[in-house]
Amino acid sequence: MEIKWSRNFEKGLKKFHKNFQQKVRDKLKLFLKNKNHPSLRYKKVQALKKEKPPVYEISIDMDIRITLQEFSDHIYLRNIGGHNILP
Repeated sequence: MEIKWSRNFEKGLKKFHKNFQQKVRDKLKLFLKNKNHPSLRYKKVQALKKEKPPVYEISIDMDIRITLQEFSDHIYLRNIGGHNILP
């Protein structure tokens, strides 16, 4: 499955150190293999439940997460950051 990202995601990712960016890439690889892996804490974002397709989040660590949407042909990464990335 292809991964696409928004400008918000790209800008947010650049704010992190290179080692953390590698951790993000590793978590995304894990997500593509098994989105229900416990370390990802994959769940629907209730505040954005009316979006189509629904918005989900995965955890990179206990403070940083990624919001995303799953389309039939790709995964769209919306944003990365702390809990303040949601409306």
